[in-house]
Amino acid sequence: TFTALFTFLFTQKWSSISGKKINREENKEEDGGGEDRRNLGPERKPETLYELDLRGRTDRIYEHNGPKPFKFDEEVVSVFDDMVSRSVPLYCEVIDLAIYWVQRYYTPGTRIYDLGCSTGTTIDILAKSFLDYSSGSGGKGHNNTQSKSASKAIRCHFVGVDNSEAMVQSCRQKLEWAKDIHSVDIHCTDILKVKVENASFVIMNYTLQFIPIVHRQELLVSINAGLCEGGILLISEKVRAECSELQETSTNIYEDFKRRRNYTSREIARKKEALMNVLVPYTEKEIRHNLNAAGFSSIEIIAKWNNFTTFIARKKPPVQVNTTSSKLKKAKAPKQKISTPSLDALLEICPVYLSDLVTDSKLLHSLCLKRMEEFYEKGGLSNQTLKQYDEIARLIQEVPSTASKKLIVNADELTIGSPDELTSSDMSTLEKCVDLLKPWKKGPLNLFGIRIDAEWRSDFKWKRLQNSLPKMKGKVICDLGCGNGYFMYRMLEYEPKLVVGIDPNLHALLEFKLFSRLSGVENIHFEYLRGDVMPSFMGAFDVVFCLGVLYHTPDPIGMLKDIHKSMKGNSTLIVDCQGIDGDDHIALFPQKRYTNMKGVFFLPTLNTLKHWLQRAQFLDFEVIFSEELSIEEQRTTDWAPIRSLKDSLDPNDSTRTVEGYPRAHRFYVRARK
Repeated sequence: TFTALFTFLFTQKWSSISGKKINREENKEEDGGGEDRRNLGPERKPETLYELDLRGRTDRIYEHNGPKPFKFDEEVVSVFDDMVSRSVPLYCEVIDLAIYWVQRYYTPGTRIYDLGCSTGTTIDILAKSFLDYSSGSGGKGHNNTQSKSASKAIRCHFVGVDNSEAMVQSCRQKLEWAKDIHSVDIHCTDILKVKVENASFVIMNYTLQFIPIVHRQELLVSINAGLCEGGILLISEKVRAECSELQETSTNIYEDFKRRRNYTSREIARKKEALMNVLVPYTEKEIRHNLNAAGFSSIEIIAKWNNFTTFIARKKPPVQVNTTSSKLKKAKAPKQKISTPSLDALLEICPVYLSDLVTDSKLLHSLCLKRMEEFYEKGGLSNQTLKQYDEIARLIQEVPSTASKKLIVNADELTIGSPDELTSSDMSTLEKCVDLLKPWKKGPLNLFGIRIDAEWRSDFKWKRLQNSLPKMKGKVICDLGCGNGYFMYRMLEYEPKLVVGIDPNLHALLEFKLFSRLSGVENIHFEYLRGDVMPSFMGAFDVVFCLGVLYHTPDPIGMLKDIHKSMKGNSTLIVDCQGIDGDDHIALFPQKRYTNMKGVFFLPTLNTLKHWLQRAQFLDFEVIFSEELSIEEQRTTDWAPIRSLKDSLDPNDSTRTVEGYPRAHRFYVRARK
């Protein structure tokens, strides 16, 4: 009894001194004569300088129905200002921050872009802030005078872009006043079709999250290209946490924030459902990575509330070197990669076909990032090689893009075009291009009458495989280690739906891009990636060709497992692998080189190759062909003036290599998932 009494008294006492949660329905607490005790400390005032010009009705559209999926239609636009100011944390503060950043980095004579300008609130505030901005302030801030006089004003050129006609109409009405002082252009168009030009500042608040993932990097690269050197991108996004548990907590906090802004639980749930698969957020790490890959540096977070983040990113400024400094003359300057604009133009940032092939949004995003990373690294090639490749890329783009009238894919010599299809000038450009592309590794080829005898007689290999090919009509095919695409074009004879080649060889990519430009074939794609990307194509392929690849990887079983993940059920794998003769369960592991080749790791016996496939869960192992590699199949030619197989065999014993290893055999096998 004593214990119970003590507990009761303690509880009563604690409740009288513990904190009390504010009742939002009450205006005052009845304590101390009715005094409002909620706002202790100094009186709070708005912390933004300019009052936002918010128009329209109160947002209640999801109280009943609302658009599903979410779209910026007339109904949403009619309440948008209220919607965004109530549901986006720090909405006013971020616009206020933009004033400081724009005034600091805006260069007169350039443009300020707002991509996804919606109803024009941000441009409206920026336009007003420049009315009383004088050059004497040094661009370090704004003052408290809101004079409408143009005597002190700096005339700016604002460009707003939005794809909603209703948004644009509202924006133009809001900014009508500004046209007397500033240049204001508001465009209703797809943001991906806009070419940013002569911009010192670009704003993109809560826009990227609505862009399809496959086009986001393309947009960031385009923005970077249109910014002046040292220009600024201010980008705000709703972000997701990398940890699912933390993401759930973050979502709960945000939903409570909306309740405190007088949204009902029903409204929150309905809008959340409407935004599903429409608003797809990145993590902060992904945003940083994408910005960096697009050419931005000095990426900083300037505002953050829970799962809403604002970044500032600066276009990499030109390197300035004081060449008169004796210290710099003596010091060795770090090597910097040269600019390769023509080569970079060949990269499709995220081709549309990928979104059809890779349906998992996370895998698709990861794949798009990987494509960017690999391409901009360019294999660590020297500046001299990159300069040559950039020149080749320029010539490829000068050759007319055409769907050639002549395309022969069912003969030994892959033929694209006839000489009479090109002008003499275009033919001269093509001849120069194919000459610079030496050595040619895979062929034979005939490009508009130019016959190319490549190092490899790839037609020999194709003949061996043809009788064992699975059904390919209407199928999705992968050629892992595709080289210049000779085999992919030969596959067209069997009418596949799609052929995807994967190879980390930039020289091969250039040759493929030339084929593609000349032929006009649209269902063949080249991915400049390594074999470890295969799991990103989870369950995508009906047939995978892995020709001449396995012995170049330090983990052949791991690669086979990755290939297995990329395949559909009951699909076919065809492997061509160099190996060594014998029945033992072994593999040759060359110390440094094999037939003068770097990057050769394991050359298995046929039995070992079979066990590799079994360990990777493949079934129904079938030998298609097994024979010693011949000097008729791989040799030096005028189009490949390089050291080839004949030069890599022991001159006194053709059964051994110059390094003293057994001569290679070629194994062609077929297996099933």
